[in-house]
Order: sequence, then C-alpha cells, then structure tokens
Amino acid sequence: MKEKYYVYGSAAPKLNEQPYPRKRQRTVRKTTPVPSVAAKPVTAEYPVVQIIVCIVITFAVFFTIIYRYSTITEMNYKLSALNKEYESLKDSNRKLEVSINSKINQENIRKIAEERLNMKMPDSYQKIPVKVPKVNYSTVNLEEEKEKESFWKSMLMFFGEK
Repeated sequence: MKEKYYVYGSAAPKLNEQPYPRKRQRTVRKTTPVPSVAAKPVTAEYPVVQIIVCIVITFAVFFTIIYRYSTITEMNYKLSALNKEYESLKDSNRKLEVSINSKINQENIRKIAEERLNMKMPDSYQKIPVKVPKVNYSTVNLEEEKEKESFWKSMLMFFGEK
C-alpha cells in the first residue's frame, strides 16, 4: 500500500517533486552582412494622368448635373409665372362674360339692328325653318365605347378566346 504524506495543516496530499523543464538555450543567429551601398527606398508610383482624367470627368459630370437642375428650376419658375398669367386672364375673361351677359338686352339689339344697320324683320315667306338635331353627348360617347368593345371582342374571337 502506498503511504500518503500530507502537507502539514492541510488535507491535500503532498505531490512528488518533479524537476522543472530545462530552459532552452538561446541560439545565436548569424547576421547577414550589410551591403556597402544602401538600397533605395521603394516608392509607390501612381498613375498621375489617370487620376487627373478621373477628376476632370467627375467635375464635368457634377457641373452637368448642376446645370440641368438649374435649367429645370428656371423652366419651373417660367411655367409658374405663365400659369399665374393664364389664371388672371381666365378671371378677367369670366368677368367680361358676366358684364356682357348682364348688358345684353334683346330690345336694344333689335333697335340697333333696325336703326344703325338698316335691317328689317323678314316676311313670312322669307323665313326658312331649320332643324338642328339635339345631340346627347353622353349617348355619342357610349356608342364610341361600344365600338371599342366590339373591336376587342372581335380580336379575342379571332385568337380563339370566348
């Protein structure tokens, strides 16, 4: 049986002493001989011409974009000015129509036509009746839509659908 030796004052068994690993001996490296002529430091060569061309192209694109935006902004300003002028002309046109319609009097028109223009009312045999057809635009629009539908139906039937 093995006897266990305990360290005084602890319950841990005493370990056998193991020798420490050997220290490595330093190896002496031979140094390379220094050349008598010092080597030139290596410098990075940049393609200067290509860099300059890229910068010029970048600025050209940049200024082209700025020019386009300024042109668009100027056109928008002119468009808004024209729209304001158009709206003012429409308002003045409406005012003139209202004033004309308020001043129209059938009796004054007949009086001016007879006196100033020497016009007179036609006799009964001189009157020619004219029939003006009343067109219902919604009906005309529906007929056009039906024509479009019939065209598409004929195309679908031609290709074998329905």
